[in-house]
Amino acid sequence: MAIYHFSVKNISRSDGRSAVAAAAYRSGEKLIDGRQGKEQDYTRKSGVEFKKIYAPDHTNPELLDRQTLWNKVEKVENRKNSQLAREFEIAFPHELKKQEREQLLNDLCQEIVKRHGVVVDAVIHAPHTESGSDKRNYHAHIMFTTRSINEHGDLGEKTREFNDYGKQEVEHWREKFADLTNDHLMMAGHIFAEVDHRSYKDQKNGLLPTMHEGSKVTQLRRQGIDTEISLKNDLIKGLNADRQSEQLIKGLEQELYATKNLIQDIEKNINDLTKELESEVVSKPIQPQEKAPEYDLKWAKDTFNNYKNQVIQTAEKLFNEEKQKRFDYAKQWLAEIDAMRAKTPLFWGKKEHLDKVQAEVKSYEKMRSECQQFVEKGVTDDYKNQAKGLLSSDYKLMAQVQKSQDIINDFKLKEVQKNNPEINMIGQAGQRYYGKVLKSDHQGTIQQVGNDLVYHPMSSHLDINKNWTVFYDEKGQIWTQPDYEINLNKGKSRDQDQDATR
Repeated sequence: MAIYHFSVKNISRSDGRSAVAAAAYRSGEKLIDGRQGKEQDYTRKSGVEFKKIYAPDHTNPELLDRQTLWNKVEKVENRKNSQLAREFEIAFPHELKKQEREQLLNDLCQEIVKRHGVVVDAVIHAPHTESGSDKRNYHAHIMFTTRSINEHGDLGEKTREFNDYGKQEVEHWREKFADLTNDHLMMAGHIFAEVDHRSYKDQKNGLLPTMHEGSKVTQLRRQGIDTEISLKNDLIKGLNADRQSEQLIKGLEQELYATKNLIQDIEKNINDLTKELESEVVSKPIQPQEKAPEYDLKWAKDTFNNYKNQVIQTAEKLFNEEKQKRFDYAKQWLAEIDAMRAKTPLFWGKKEHLDKVQAEVKSYEKMRSECQQFVEKGVTDDYKNQAKGLLSSDYKLMAQVQKSQDIINDFKLKEVQKNNPEINMIGQAGQRYYGKVLKSDHQGTIQQVGNDLVYHPMSSHLDINKNWTVFYDEKGQIWTQPDYEINLNKGKSRDQDQDATR
């Protein structure tokens, strides 16, 4: 499961806060606060990856300037306890690349503008790894006005949705962000990554929520200084890990039983399908004029998610079966060591016997360490590939999966064709493309491949009017190489003097 974080905050004057100062800090810019007569300079701030202002189409152009916008807000909100702005703070799944993060942010911010009619100032921050931040900590600050844009293109009336329906509105946006994130993960080829906006309590997984640490606690943690909150969170994380392990062990017998019957179930499905097809051939002649069933994008996503869940469940069964074998072997070995100890001579040969016991203990400790490493690795790609192999025998399921992939690919192609109607293909996992690059920027790459124009959404900034080889591995990761082909077995260039770029 991918990371999920979504929080809602208010920027209020009663808390001593300034909308101009908040915007300057988040954007890493120098803004003049007209109300306070103060220069807010954060140009030395690092890690600002992307920033953009979103607004309704009829918004006055001056409000698209960050300094003008937030000074106008400060002027319009003249009460001493005014809510100056609201803010969504979101975390991106580490599986998404730079362009994919930006597209997810674009979609979310456009939804905010559409629903509330406000001006949105959004910034993506990269992690400060040099100060101890997690390298996966890509996140965004989404500030937006508390007033909607009126018919004249200026700041108008206060929006009331968060005031009148606070809890419901927040829940709406948590769910909306989760849905958008899962859509983008799937479109990026990460079929085994997903987020869940629900709390641990609502998910009924038995896990405990951690406490919010805040900036001060986080700073102290990076310095190696423990606090009461950080210590409690570490304890909670440890308890959650133990509980997850207990849950796996608790359901081990059922899992093992299901695994043993998995192949039998698949064979039964094949036999049932064969009988069904034979019956249809006998009872009803083929009617080509019959209209094919209609499938939509929702059906395709549901079908693909169902397949993904089946793969994960099957992989977990295979992993748990192997884990149980290792546990049983360890118990048997430990029992043999205990039996050796019980047979220790009182006098003659005692030392030699204890040396044998000690050697056996060392071997056991090594095996136990290897077993622990195995458990920590969890369900690896090898188990997922084995699961896919088992499920591939279910021809009816695989036909539905293939159909869903075709629908999703067609949807992605149509989305691309809205801005580039000349494109007739989109890069697919497991495929290789060779030809001249016609366009390459932050929006992606367009490549001439024979008589086709292929769009590569995750590849950018390739040299234009030069030949490139673009290779997608099975996970959808892109490899690019200028002028000469890629070694498909290793995903590397045949030319050892240059490295392929990813």
